[in-house]
Amino acid sequence: MLISKFDNNESNINVKQLENMYDMALPDEYKKFLIKYNGGKTPETKFKINGVSSDIQGFFGVGNAEESYHFDRLKNSVRIQEWLKCEMFPIGFNIFGDYIMISVNNKKIYFCYHDKPLQYIELAEDFGSFINKCKSKKIGYIRSIEERRNDMIKLGKGDKITPEKIAGWQAEIDEYANIHQEELRID
Repeated sequence: MLISKFDNNESNINVKQLENMYDMALPDEYKKFLIKYNGGKTPETKFKINGVSSDIQGFFGVGNAEESYHFDRLKNSVRIQEWLKCEMFPIGFNIFGDYIMISVNNKKIYFCYHDKPLQYIELAEDFGSFINKCKSKKIGYIRSIEERRNDMIKLGKGDKITPEKIAGWQAEIDEYANIHQEELRID
């Protein structure tokens, strides 16, 4: 699995603060991941396990993690308290807002649909096993806006090129141009 990690400066301290905030102890393997990578983006990553087929947008981080991937975005959620009562903790999410969860009790990884917040589908025995079941594609060449525009025109869809579509293309170009993917390894 490939990941574009977040700044992990002081992640050791930040992970301890996260555990204290929620009065829990994270499984050691997952804690090592957070300290080493501080979560991260996982573009072009998918898995198909136990009847669940999904992408993974990324894993939550602490401290200097990007805002939309930061654990802080969950702290005011009503669901976080419900999950914690079940000894579950969200560690990642997909494009639809569904969650990858870790059991702080048995270390297993689960999938939780956003519209079924207390139903969990087991995915793996532990974090490392889950990572090994995920497949990523390396981000390659990023097409320019002009190339995308020309392709749409060739397909007879030039009328579908709107300022909103161009802004979306630019956002994707900006996102992927500065991404550095590396093989996720938990040592």
